[in-house]
Amino acid sequence: MDNPLLFGPFSRKGSYSRVQVLNNLFADDRFVALYQETSALPEIDELMLYRRYLQKEDRVLLYGAFSPNLFNTLCQEGYDLYLVEPELNRIAGISSRYLDRVYGLSNELIDVMGSGAFDKIVLPGTTIARYSRGELLLFFRNVRQLLTTEGQLLVNIHNANYLKQHVQPIASRRIQDCTLFYGQKVDNNRLIFNLYLKSGEDEKVSYMVEHLYEPDTLFEFAKLSRYTGRTLYAGKTVTILELDKLG
Repeated sequence: MDNPLLFGPFSRKGSYSRVQVLNNLFADDRFVALYQETSALPEIDELMLYRRYLQKEDRVLLYGAFSPNLFNTLCQEGYDLYLVEPELNRIAGISSRYLDRVYGLSNELIDVMGSGAFDKIVLPGTTIARYSRGELLLFFRNVRQLLTTEGQLLVNIHNANYLKQHVQPIASRRIQDCTLFYGQKVDNNRLIFNLYLKSGEDEKVSYMVEHLYEPDTLFEFAKLSRYTGRTLYAGKTVTILELDKLG
């Protein structure tokens, strides 16, 4: 199978009829575990960040790619959190006490809670990276309706230059008694992530495409979408932005 998003040995594996090509890596829990491990940037302590930034009287929407353990901990501490996460295997660790706060799509939230329901929306870097430039600009405009009049976005992005300088050509990990191989390459402003596993008769390849953004681009999109913003933290691997909704 010829897939332009597979490269090097992953492309060769994907050409074999015995190898299953997954267009969505979230279809296999082992790929999900590897992706989460390799995309984590431990420069910041997320628990301390949210304890410092969020107020317990705020209603907060976490938009995808959020740790179930972190979600459980903050809910237990009294934060009024809700989550949009369409991938079921990414919410498997969320306590049954809080599953009624989890939604598959943002339009479900509007149907249930109405527009203007949230004081803050948290957008992790892996959520931002899913969107191309045009898609991200539209996304910023669409999530406005979920925010109160004085609502805010908290956005973190993985620093593009750091990722470009630290791509991993080929590496391996042991996950769930299985060896997985993965690699990355940069294609203009895209980071392409490839994965391969073989476990018994099970042989698969998959991929993920992430779009790389600089803070100035997000500030430009924010202005076009009627937000004003500032940088809260600028580190080596991650930048955190705060965007205020304008009337």
